[in-house]
Amino acid sequence: MAEKKAKTAESRGAEARKHVCPSCSAEAKVVFYTGFGRKGFFWVCEKNCGYSARTR
Repeated sequence: MAEKKAKTAESRGAEARKHVCPSCSAEAKVVFYTGFGRKGFFWVCEKNCGYSARTR
C-alpha cells in the first residue's frame, strides 16, 4: 500500500517540475554534473540547443 502512494506522489511531483526551454520551447530536464568544470544541478534542453540554467 505504501508503494502505491509513493508512485502517485512521484508522478504528481514530476508534473509540477516541468520546465520549458526558452530558446526552442522543448522540454528541459534536470542533469547533475560532477568532476571538472560545472558542478551541481542544471536544467538542460533535451534537443541540445545549448540551453542550460542552474536549478539551485
